[in-house]
Amino acid sequence: MEKVLSSHVGVKINEWYKMIRQFSVPDAEILKAEVEQEIERMEEDQDLLIYYQLMCFRHQLMLDYIKPSEQRSLSIADLVDKIENSNHKLSGMLQYYNAFFRGMYEFSIKEYVQAIQYYKMAEKQLALVIDDIEQAEFHFKVAEAYYIMKQTHVSMHHILKALEIYDQYDLYKVRKIQCLFVIAGNYDDLARHDKSIPHLKHAIKIAEEIGDQKILTKAFLNIGHTFDRDGQWDEAINYFEKGIQKANNDSELLTKLYFAISCTQFKAGRSTEGEAYIIEGTNIIKQNPNKLYENLFTFLEAVYVNNINEEQLAEVFQYLEQKQLFAYAEACYILYADEYRKQGQFEKATAAYQKVLKTQLKIQRGDCLYEF
Repeated sequence: MEKVLSSHVGVKINEWYKMIRQFSVPDAEILKAEVEQEIERMEEDQDLLIYYQLMCFRHQLMLDYIKPSEQRSLSIADLVDKIENSNHKLSGMLQYYNAFFRGMYEFSIKEYVQAIQYYKMAEKQLALVIDDIEQAEFHFKVAEAYYIMKQTHVSMHHILKALEIYDQYDLYKVRKIQCLFVIAGNYDDLARHDKSIPHLKHAIKIAEEIGDQKILTKAFLNIGHTFDRDGQWDEAINYFEKGIQKANNDSELLTKLYFAISCTQFKAGRSTEGEAYIIEGTNIIKQNPNKLYENLFTFLEAVYVNNINEEQLAEVFQYLEQKQLFAYAEACYILYADEYRKQGQFEKATAAYQKVLKTQLKIQRGDCLYEF
């Protein structure tokens, strides 16, 4: 049987990657299957085989992003081990892809500090990346990680670079919406909700135009968060309810929406409604385990249902600190400090606000993200 040129397979892998970046699952699956067939007949090329393995890794990350699955997460972990245990020395673009995709994987399992370390490794090879969209992908992913770590200005620097590129390509409207989410989130962290809302309304408009229900649901969730942070609770609840209607049994999104609407209902003084949404959210988690949101629902129960149960809260904050989820810890400390203040327990409120300040300091430090 005639051998297939590795250069031909390489071109097809590039096309496959293009479909992955566009979240075009059917096209990506077709190209993946074609590449797998041709790999069997390909002339020997170790670099190309590593590139193929890296793209399988990226493909799985795309699928897991669209519909998280515990079984798929295990296969992603297997691919990580397979690539890491390869005796083949990576260089150039392979080194870039390996570090970049590993950063994406670490981000997906909420190991944000580790994700940033891998992105820093990828950045050292960024000069080799000549493709505009790949550069945009890099800046988007880095911005996303720094946003989570509350490194607001660094995140904004990268996300504006990404958006500038995506704006030039009609095929990347989903990424454009996601950029608007990060920009809005950064403005929220700067307490400029007035500047956040127009970006989120623009994101909703684009999502409706392209008919993407999942991204539209996320837009409703995000704009609800912004109205909540601005103290406009009825507006927030309105958008969370729209999100629930559009979520289409997506367990991950529904979990986030039920937590968000429950939290806002409690802030608005509607305890009965808040408790009802805790039950809805925890029922979903029983079927679709999510350790982070399991702890966050426990937090709401501890503060608003069990009259600030310190034992429950200690376990929640231990988990958040251990996972270095300082942004979540900060938000939770603020809520529980506010609740003590409302109850007139000012000494305890002051102690809780001090924890807010300590957590903010950890966020600003980024837990020593810099190697030098």
